[in-house]
Amino acid sequence: MNSKDPLTILTTVFNHSSFRFNQKEIIDNVLTPKNTLAILPTGAGKSICFQIPALIFDGLTVVVSPLIALMKDQVDNLKKNGVLEAAYINSMLDSSSKERIYEQLKESKLKMLYVAPETFVDNKLMSILKSCNISLIAIDEVHCISVWGHNFRPDYLRLQGVIKALNNPPPPVLGLTATATKTVEEDIQKQLGINCDVFKDSFDRKNLLFSVLTLKSAIRKEELLKTLLTQLKGSAIVYVNFTRTAEELAKYLAGEGLSVSHYHGQIADKEERKRIQNDFISGKTRIVVATNAFGMGIDKEDIRAIIHYNLPKSIESYYQEVGRAGRDGKIANCILLYSKGDERKLKGLIKRNTPSAKQIKAVLDLLTEGVGKLSYVNVKRVANDLELNEVPIRLILHHLERLVAIKTYFRIYRRAVVRMQNADVKPLKFYQQEAEEIIRNAYFKRYLNSWLDLEVLSSSVKISILGINNVLRELKIAGIIELEERDFCTPIKVNPGIKDVDMNELLEIFRRLEESNLRKVENVVEYVESEECKRKFILNYFGEEYGGECNACSVCNPFLRHIGEDVEAEGIPVTDEGGKEIDSRLPVKREEVIGEFVNLSVFEALKKWRKNIAAERNIPAYCVFHNSTLIGIANQLPKTKEELEGIKGIGEKKIESYGDEILKIVNGN
Repeated sequence: MNSKDPLTILTTVFNHSSFRFNQKEIIDNVLTPKNTLAILPTGAGKSICFQIPALIFDGLTVVVSPLIALMKDQVDNLKKNGVLEAAYINSMLDSSSKERIYEQLKESKLKMLYVAPETFVDNKLMSILKSCNISLIAIDEVHCISVWGHNFRPDYLRLQGVIKALNNPPPPVLGLTATATKTVEEDIQKQLGINCDVFKDSFDRKNLLFSVLTLKSAIRKEELLKTLLTQLKGSAIVYVNFTRTAEELAKYLAGEGLSVSHYHGQIADKEERKRIQNDFISGKTRIVVATNAFGMGIDKEDIRAIIHYNLPKSIESYYQEVGRAGRDGKIANCILLYSKGDERKLKGLIKRNTPSAKQIKAVLDLLTEGVGKLSYVNVKRVANDLELNEVPIRLILHHLERLVAIKTYFRIYRRAVVRMQNADVKPLKFYQQEAEEIIRNAYFKRYLNSWLDLEVLSSSVKISILGINNVLRELKIAGIIELEERDFCTPIKVNPGIKDVDMNELLEIFRRLEESNLRKVENVVEYVESEECKRKFILNYFGEEYGGECNACSVCNPFLRHIGEDVEAEGIPVTDEGGKEIDSRLPVKREEVIGEFVNLSVFEALKKWRKNIAAERNIPAYCVFHNSTLIGIANQLPKTKEELEGIKGIGEKKIESYGDEILKIVNGN
């Protein structure tokens, strides 16, 4: 073995003794080098699959990541492990840091560069990357490129052009995701313009217990949630669909004495968001009520429960979110609370976020006003004005850019509060002259310590808004000022071709997208209402075969249906598919343990009979009857077929097929 051997690097750099899942096979394929798509469950160690090849290849590995905080964490961790040739670049970085990275790239001193997808609008970065020896492009959360995926991000659609622009021939690509159906898997390759060798690991996480609790109208959902969180021990994330729900629910739970905070993407203060995350990771806060903005990149192995308070938007997003539980391999509960109104509300949300012809025209009209000049578009504000979320607006912009009707540039901020700490600008490495001009400016002096309009300042000092952004960030780094940034905008050069855009083409894109999203909701409702094993349903959805009863979901194990009722913890043996017992303590309804098995001999006889029938017909046992139905028979001891009809899970066909045999067992015991 040598220093470029994957196992040696795994043990010496990353301190792991052996590879997990398909890591070795994926790494070998990447090193060949071949285009590769790795679909691995959450927590399976996807980053190793590109970090090891990056250390073996002679050139640069570009890692595309959607989260700024996550790329910083990964670079920091690499440096802790002695890998110093790693850096990240994104829109929040100050110009001196960018320049330092540009120099490292030019001098071939980096092995890994993490970038956000929107970074590729930076012409300077692209020109430098084109001159680099790029060995690999790794794309994390690659499902974000597919409009049929569950977390579509229009900025990912730039990547096909980026791949073709870098090197000739283009460098190999490694796409990584935790959740992708066959449709999304194919669309990823189409959108990237490549064919990949696909590696998949089993989606089955045997330590996750799946419960669906359907609420009756008389039960208050928040009270049931409080009961669940009181009974279940350890850290928990409660997912909701709306920011207001997150805030109100956290307030209610805190009032009930629980250690809880809320998190959503509308929390403007970055430090506040970081504090909430750190308090949860450290265990200072036990529960976070959050929208799906929370969780990606949260490195916490001992989350014991994921509770969906509202209906998830798709099976993909649901499984990615519950996958954040139990990464330590110990038992964790995944509980979905369902009430009939959930589907209507979620579909209503999807329809409200599908742009109408009027809304699309409003975006086109806004851009048309700026033909021939540079416009500054605050996507968040436009979305709020039109009562849409940001994704449709960004998709419209991407479509227009593809048609060469517009050209977008690096995001900038247009308003700022500046507080002077020191008037001496001599320590600045860059922009010293520009900084002096800004500090001497009358408008700047007048609005110190209050909101500066950088467009007005730009006109006064004859420096572009982007230039002022860079100068102010340099002054902040040097400790000369305190800086607060706001009103983030996308600079857009609008071309005359905007007037020739066919609005019907845009309408058709959004119509198809709405159909896909509504279908995803229907899949979730089917999962909720199905009497099929929950694990089997999920695995089949992702194209994975699964047979038998898992004994770890609310269909296969009746005790998991009663979490949140009048319960106390009882040791219940839960076995995985191969019969190996999983050590767990599940909340169990006490009266069922004592009362439902009135006649254990009947129950055991029914189970033996069911096993024989299943073997004869070559079908899973639960296809004959679920355990809950056998419990009902053993408890009620029916004497006639009419009495059998009153037991849940027994219909006319079942009585016709098995009625006589069941009654014989019951009456014979």
